[in-house]
Amino acid sequence: MCSSDLIKIGLGKLKARAGTRFVSINPVRTGYSAIADEWVGIRPGSDGLLVFALLHELLHAEKVDWQYLASYTNAPWLVIDDPGAADHGLFARDAETGRPLGFCSRERAIVDATLPDVALAFVGAYELADGRRAVPAFQLFAARYMDPQYSPDAVAERTGVSAAQIRRIAAELADAAFSQQIELDVAWTDWAGRRHEKMIGRPVSMHAMRGISAHSNGFHTCRAIHLLQMLLGTIDVPGGFRYQIGRAHV
Repeated sequence: MCSSDLIKIGLGKLKARAGTRFVSINPVRTGYSAIADEWVGIRPGSDGLLVFALLHELLHAEKVDWQYLASYTNAPWLVIDDPGAADHGLFARDAETGRPLGFCSRERAIVDATLPDVALAFVGAYELADGRRAVPAFQLFAARYMDPQYSPDAVAERTGVSAAQIRRIAAELADAAFSQQIELDVAWTDWAGRRHEKMIGRPVSMHAMRGISAHSNGFHTCRAIHLLQMLLGTIDVPGGFRYQIGRAHV
């Protein structure tokens, strides 16, 4: 059975459930789009720009799953800020162990970013042992996508999707992820050995189809979609996108 058949079966099950909403972003209203609760007729090849605008809205509204980013991504890892140096833009690492570094807000010190129970900062500028400057990866990520060039108003004409519709979709994603959070009384142990008595789920999932990968910017469009899911904390959680990896990357 091909993946398309499995998706059709899954969509059929979703459509049969009350309270679910299926939004299809596609230049044409055929295939899956024909049964969508909402069809977004986007300009071909501009999907990534639409995702950037959604990231822009969520970041400005601070609709972010901070706990998820801290526990399961490299968002708080420090990045070397030394223009002109060979390692500019790379993660700062301990000289002996090679482990990535982060700034612990509790200890007010730079520590091993992979330690399970450190309170790593997401923003700020910090001095490394060699005297150079480093900033958290999240800060660089946020600075890029909070830029006015990615606002709904700025991308509306190029995507063919109105600014109002983009803002509404962003708000609906945040509402589903945070106001309709799933809690399952299932104990589990995460990658760092931390035991959790409950599973927290975000009922938002996204899937990129063949049309996106047919464009030269398809790889980065899919990457942006994964960044959007990371921001909402909806990768490898109940109701979310099943990715099956220990640590996602910004």
